[in-house]
Amino acid sequence: MLCGSEGRAAPENAAPPLAAGLPSDLHELGEIIRAYSEATAELQRSHQLLQRQVRQLSGELSRKNLELSETVTQVSALKNYLAGIIDSSADGIVAIDLERRVMAWNPAADILGEIDPGVPENPDGMFILDVLPGPCREMGVMLMRSLRNEERMAAAEMRFVDRSGRHRFFSVSSSPVRSSDAGEPGGTVGAVQIFSDLTALRELEERLNRRDRLAALGEMAAGVAHEIRNPLGGIELYASSLGRKFPEGSQERSTCKKIMAAAASLNRIVTDMLTFTRGRQPRLRPASLLQVARQGLELAARELEERGIRAELDIEDESRRRRLDPDQMAQAALNVILNAAQAIGSGGTIRISSSEAQMPGGGKSLRLSFADDGPGIPDDAKGKIFDPFFTLRQDGTGLGLAIVHKIVHDHGGAITVEDNKPRGTVVTFVLPA
Repeated sequence: MLCGSEGRAAPENAAPPLAAGLPSDLHELGEIIRAYSEATAELQRSHQLLQRQVRQLSGELSRKNLELSETVTQVSALKNYLAGIIDSSADGIVAIDLERRVMAWNPAADILGEIDPGVPENPDGMFILDVLPGPCREMGVMLMRSLRNEERMAAAEMRFVDRSGRHRFFSVSSSPVRSSDAGEPGGTVGAVQIFSDLTALRELEERLNRRDRLAALGEMAAGVAHEIRNPLGGIELYASSLGRKFPEGSQERSTCKKIMAAAASLNRIVTDMLTFTRGRQPRLRPASLLQVARQGLELAARELEERGIRAELDIEDESRRRRLDPDQMAQAALNVILNAAQAIGSGGTIRISSSEAQMPGGGKSLRLSFADDGPGIPDDAKGKIFDPFFTLRQDGTGLGLAIVHKIVHDHGGAITVEDNKPRGTVVTFVLPA
């Protein structure tokens, strides 16, 4: 029996040769590779789709960003435009938030500082009643009431006296401010107040009313003056003739002189009435304010000397001429000087000065002021002192300042009356330059 390897028999449970298993393993590997390839292809398709979606979203986001940027620009421009409108408004505008703190205060509202000395220069963020603690407090209360009740407060006219003593009139209204969402009104977020300065309008109305009253009164006064003047001349003549029949120093002659003096005084009143009612148009010619002031002082020199009143002139430009009626203006100056002297009594000072000022319409105004250190004029009388027959003196006729008013207005001007500091009165002729 041979013992070589060719003669051995293979065991029955031995593993098959390697070559026998290759076809099955390759098939499985191919399936795996194919599945991997399909998954990779699907992943690439998903990645490409995601890239397209990202590019699409990126483009959409860019468009939205551009639209948002344009919207922000438009909102900013609109905000600046509205702020410009508020700042440029001739009416005062004040707005507060829910905590009653000032959120808006335009330049026109600064006029309240001329009335209420407690108004700060920059009130933003301050409590409204801390901003308006004094005379204008009523306006702050009205604004808070509109916020609390969430209702519009109709325009109401309010009257104040500013620090110069001038009466100021305002039309004031308040409304709640509501937020808006898609055009629909929302909740209240604050309140706004708008006020208009009616002072110039009320002063114009007062001048027109005074002119109407003066016209009607002038017609009546002219008729009465004519009726009185004729018998006055006869009374004075008869009293003079009668007095000459009595010896000098007798009681009878003294009585006749008193009659003549009373008739002369009454005749002066009648003359003033005729001067006031008739008047005449100013005869304009070049003249200086210094000439007018000096002529008025010369005519009043005796009165000032007797009362010991000193007159001061502060008119620098002596050579500058203006078109006015020097005689009429000197008469107006004289009446104001005499009125001031009688108010002072004795030992005071009257200061006459001139200046130029810019008018609201763009032109210039010429001002001639008479300042005294007398007792002043009560506030309730300032609007009446130019009315005929209104007087604060027992022996006054009430025609002197009425004539002044007529002369100045015939020159196209106006008169202002203010308190002099620390005491007294300043009467100013405001004439177009």
